[in-house]
Amino acid sequence: MREGIYRHRTLLGIELFEISEDFMYGLRERHKSPEHVFKLLPKYTINTNEGQHNQIMVAEYFHQWVGLFKDNRTPEEKKKYLYFNIETLDATLREEISNAGEEDLLKNLDFKKILSNFTPQSDNDLSNFVFPYCNFLIVDLIYDTTYDNYNGGWDCDMEFEVIGYLNSQMQAIYFENSNNN
Repeated sequence: MREGIYRHRTLLGIELFEISEDFMYGLRERHKSPEHVFKLLPKYTINTNEGQHNQIMVAEYFHQWVGLFKDNRTPEEKKKYLYFNIETLDATLREEISNAGEEDLLKNLDFKKILSNFTPQSDNDLSNFVFPYCNFLIVDLIYDTTYDNYNGGWDCDMEFEVIGYLNSQMQAIYFENSNNN
């Protein structure tokens, strides 16, 4: 092992859906156990509470009350929520996610801003079992390895950085503030 900073570039897949309150209500009405409807939906949503900076959150915990009651507002007034699954394509990234957990690894990212680069599939696609389209984020795993003079051995810190995404033609689009060497 050597001291230094190493960068591992990989892709992170995002299956993105926009789900309406009406869809959630209908799903809860038709399901035998309404509290288990989140097993049928993508796992994550965006925490839009004030001060949470649009971070990733498990949808079941954040939207546990959505769709419990019939909403009589007009379709334009009804809320829609972004739900998504995260898919790893790389063994190193999968290992880092299994060690830290998706929520902790991705906690400092503004997912509303990041996901605005993609077009979500509709809840109609979800109910008709349309295969989810996978969008891809370009991420860097940055490892900073140093020798531990006190205990011997090596210390290795890892940072996670989203530097861009692949557009519909699978061309890399880098964010302005990224280091895309």
